[in-house]
Amino acid sequence: MAVFVTTSPSVTQLPVPILHLELSLARLAAAMGSAFERRSKLTSEGRSAKRPWPLRIEGRGAWKLIAPSFAVVALADVFTGAIWFGPAYLLIIATSAWCLGSRTAVFAGCACLAISIAANGYQVYPYGALAAAWNMAMRVVMVLAVVAVAAKLRGAYEAEWRLARTDRLTGALSRQGFFELASDMKESRSWTLLAYADLDGLKKLNDRQGHRAGDEGLHLFSKRVLQMIRKGDKFARLGGDEFAIYLQVKDEEAAKSVATRLHAGMNTVPGTKWPLRCSVGALILPPGPRSIDTELCAADELMYEAKALGASLIAATASHQNGDLKTIERHPGLTPATGKLRLRLAASN
Repeated sequence: MAVFVTTSPSVTQLPVPILHLELSLARLAAAMGSAFERRSKLTSEGRSAKRPWPLRIEGRGAWKLIAPSFAVVALADVFTGAIWFGPAYLLIIATSAWCLGSRTAVFAGCACLAISIAANGYQVYPYGALAAAWNMAMRVVMVLAVVAVAAKLRGAYEAEWRLARTDRLTGALSRQGFFELASDMKESRSWTLLAYADLDGLKKLNDRQGHRAGDEGLHLFSKRVLQMIRKGDKFARLGGDEFAIYLQVKDEEAAKSVATRLHAGMNTVPGTKWPLRCSVGALILPPGPRSIDTELCAADELMYEAKALGASLIAATASHQNGDLKTIERHPGLTPATGKLRLRLAASN
């Protein structure tokens, strides 16, 4: 009966190549973490809704979790020798696939295999080269399978999450997605423009030309708006023919300019056979606390006044009083109406 014995090396017996390999992996992990973080900022800049925590662990944060875990498992494998650490390696590989993508996970899998083989002294299997080759092939297949499954699950989870918060017809945020995002808007250090838009004549278009024509009008309108705003701006369909745009601006004058440009663009949608007119209520918010529910009500009130005037734009600026937003002052140059609209806006705690 053949006996296969694995010895555990002491600290002084650690192979030099293993130490060099771990040092190289640590340096490479740091470099890849920085690169991934830069790429993540570019690709996630326009993401329209706050993602749940399983989707937020990426870039440098993921490397801070994965690299120490890999180092601990690798050192434990080196010191213990015969104790099996396969599940721990697979967990690291799966986490890499989920947080960092398939390519990085394949690299992590190769590193885990290399450390595992080096830690056990490259022992030859007692049953011959064929058995050794088969076992290695099974390890590689298992690594690739774990990477594929974890990456696929991540993609499916993110797609379903995003689909639930996106309006399928227009590509804008859904009402749920907008309010989930807005719930975190407790305070802003910059000026903000909240535009509440309503499409005039959509019901007539649906009645006369059918819902397909109405859907086309909504799609083209949303496409036009998305072309006019930045990727980081928030654009949502709140229901039916009502939309909200939430974006940061440099100052009050910039907000007025943006509101005017948005209103003009919304009323000149190219490519549609049955153009829809648009009424806009634009609420300009100075830096300070935010209460999206109350602010939407104020913008909605402005929009209905604009609608009564016929596809108009009414813009107003809210002002702070004792830390609260209380007074909304209209801008005569942007609206046919003048004067002040006094409305108490609840401040965020």
